[in-house]
Amino acid sequence: MSGNARLSIGEFSRLTWLSPKALRLYERKGLLLPDLVDEYTGYRYYRRSQAERARMIALLRRVGMPLERVSAVLDAEEGRRRDLIEAYRVETTRAHERAVALLDGLADGPREDPAECAPKVQSRVAKPWAFVSRTLRTTAADLPSHIERTASALAQRAGTDIDRGAPLVVVYHGEVSWESDGPIEIRVPVRDDDAADGREPEGNEFFVDVPFGEVQFPTILRSFDAVREAAASGGYRPSGSPREIYLDGDPFRCQVAHRYVASTLAGGGSS
Repeated sequence: MSGNARLSIGEFSRLTWLSPKALRLYERKGLLLPDLVDEYTGYRYYRRSQAERARMIALLRRVGMPLERVSAVLDAEEGRRRDLIEAYRVETTRAHERAVALLDGLADGPREDPAECAPKVQSRVAKPWAFVSRTLRTTAADLPSHIERTASALAQRAGTDIDRGAPLVVVYHGEVSWESDGPIEIRVPVRDDDAADGREPEGNEFFVDVPFGEVQFPTILRSFDAVREAAASGGYRPSGSPREIYLDGDPFRCQVAHRYVASTLAGGGSS
């Protein structure tokens, strides 16, 4: 049978090991369109030559790639396609490392004295810095990949103005969880104020060095809670939004920080 021969959806399903249900889904998403749809019967027919694209979709889905990213890979030129697959490989590896670190912590069992292992909150005067930024919405499930892709795009936009000696910052303007989607703001530091979208002024902040295995949702929330509780017990009120600070571009070296100012009600109760 030639590569130009049409196959029914059942025949094409057996050839590609994709169910008819999956083929209809990929059709709706524009990933794999039938070569012909009979206008009277609605039967779908494919070319044998479409099998390679179908198998590529199946392989990418098997490794968990979302459909919208599958579409980008399929439509990319060969060199760009390799880059997209490599980027996803890196993200998947990092997600696996985070999961392993979390499971290792769970396997150790509950801490006998949680207070002894509570995050150590420190304070400092944060210097002013300029940044380019982008605000977006994401749930916790897609948070790491959104941060990495957006930071990469902002770094490319900043070009030679990027300040590689300063950290990447993710500001949480709203709650991010499995159901809530922020918004968040990703800030990449730049040296030139004229090239910046904004400038963070000097200010006092509390911060926590997040342990390796907790640089992920929901375990990182322990560090956010510790910063908030330390500030409240010291009579401070928050200034701006809480943030994660990624050091040296390492997705596993993270601080949680929040700027605070002295409360006018400190020591005097509430009105």
